[in-house]
Parts: sequence; C-alpha cells; structure tokens
Amino acid sequence: YYDKVTNVDWPIEWRPVELLQFPGETVFVPNGWAHLVVNLGKNVTVAVTHNYASEFGPFERMWEQVVTDEPLFAQRWYRAMLQKRPDLAQRAKEY
Repeated sequence: YYDKVTNVDWPIEWRPVELLQFPGETVFVPNGWAHLVVNLGKNVTVAVTHNYASEFGPFERMWEQVVTDEPLFAQRWYRAMLQKRPDLAQRAKEY
C-alpha cells in the first residue's frame, strides 16, 4: 500500500504527508484525517487522541462519528452537554 500511495503515478493531492517528530514537538492532526503513527525509539511518548470537539470546527461530523463508533460514550457526553453546554446539546440533537 505504501509503495502505491507514494508512487509518482498516484495523484499528488492524495499522497500522504510524512514527517519526523522530534522530542518536544507537537503535531496537530485535524479532525477526520486518517493517520498512522510509528514510534521509532524507546522513549516515553504521549498522545492526546480521540476527536477534538470544537464548536467552531466540524462539530456535527465529529458528533456523527462518535455516535456511530462509540454510542455509550456518546450518550454520556450528550448528558454532560445538556448540563454544561445546552447549546451544543441542541446542535447534537438536531443532527
């Protein structure tokens, strides 16, 4: 697969973005971007994962993904939104 998507015949707009992250650096992966991480060393690594839920980003798309992939978490999150952010709970309900 890697050889296919990095081949010169593969459309450039679909080629992967590759980077080497050094200690102390941060990489932000936008919501919805498929990605793969390979840890090269034996050092401790920390990843803050899951969906970054921004009311200014693609909230509805992210909400749909969480409801589909993790329905029990979505229920707990929705109850919390009802208490703390009823405006976002309404957006989730309408979606």
